[in-house]
Amino acid sequence: MIDKPNVLIFIDWFYPAFKAGGPIKSVFNMAEALKEEYAFHIVTSNLDEDGSVLDVIFNQWTEFSGFPVIYLNAEKQKNKNFKKLLDEVRPVVIYYNSLFSKNFTLIPYLLFKKESIIQLIAPRGMLGKGALAIKPLKKSLFLQFAKCFIFSQSKTYWHATSEQEAKEIKAALGTKTKIKIAQNLSSPIVRREHLIKEIGELKLVFISRLALKKNLLFALELMQKLQNEMDISLDIYGPIEEENYWEKCKAIIEKDNRIHYKGILAPHEITPTLQQYHFYILPTLHENYGHSIVEAIVCGVPVIISKNTPWLNINQNGIGADLPLDELNQWELYLRKIIELSQAEYDQMVKNCLEFSKHNIVDKRHRIAAIDLFKFNS
Repeated sequence: MIDKPNVLIFIDWFYPAFKAGGPIKSVFNMAEALKEEYAFHIVTSNLDEDGSVLDVIFNQWTEFSGFPVIYLNAEKQKNKNFKKLLDEVRPVVIYYNSLFSKNFTLIPYLLFKKESIIQLIAPRGMLGKGALAIKPLKKSLFLQFAKCFIFSQSKTYWHATSEQEAKEIKAALGTKTKIKIAQNLSSPIVRREHLIKEIGELKLVFISRLALKKNLLFALELMQKLQNEMDISLDIYGPIEEENYWEKCKAIIEKDNRIHYKGILAPHEITPTLQQYHFYILPTLHENYGHSIVEAIVCGVPVIISKNTPWLNINQNGIGADLPLDELNQWELYLRKIIELSQAEYDQMVKNCLEFSKHNIVDKRHRIAAIDLFKFNS
């Protein structure tokens, strides 16, 4: 039996942590899909994103879903221990699932620059226009410094999940930046139970982190435009990430009995929860991939999203709509349109979601590109 090449992954949070959302899902799906080709070893913290301590064995190798994982507490997130892990795993590639992480990108990356090992960085949308607009001065100064003095090693490559993200990386770090493109890998298609859709009724759901970037406030303002539509509802799920932003949202929610905050979902609860609603709504400021959007589509739930994601031409495919954020009236008109959908019209949209998933999301070409992501000429 031929030994599989080892890949060492650094990520701030990993399952059973789940409050960081998509980035954890991205790494898990990749490791699960490529486990026959590569031996992934995952280095992460022993915390969830909110600082809560995970119920795991930490500071020694353990397993999660068959993958070797080491959950490090703060004392062990140091150069000496990272070097020890490198010597144990002897990887052909080191993969970083973040750009701005101090302990799980910058510290190990700088430590390993002297090693003759490929270092592959996934910025996960952090170089997109919408993401850079949050704390822009701090990020601009960092990037100016980083491209000259940090990410200058010849064996440094960048993982873009789309042609658009590749352009964003080059715009931020220079046209000579070495990039490999591979779309994120999704969960399998899930056929949904039949959901009743009556004319005049609409059940919307928002599942995401409660932060400025996800733009829940926009969805709430949209609901206010539909004050007279009493058979439209919006349920909200997700961890509260930015308290000040959430207070603004809560002030609207408390005055509207059609809107409810339902708390946090564990990963295994997301699909069955999505399937209780007619449409998923996410007016995001920026998504590199949009795992929650994909999870909705692959389980047959049409989506209403902004144009700040890779998932464009949604309307033409009959699976929802992608709309501009500077045109609130378009969102209002679309919601008024889908409120009036019949059962047959809605069922057709569900079928369209599953067909779209087959041809555009769960596609063997994406898996081949992911395998190539870790192949380099020696």
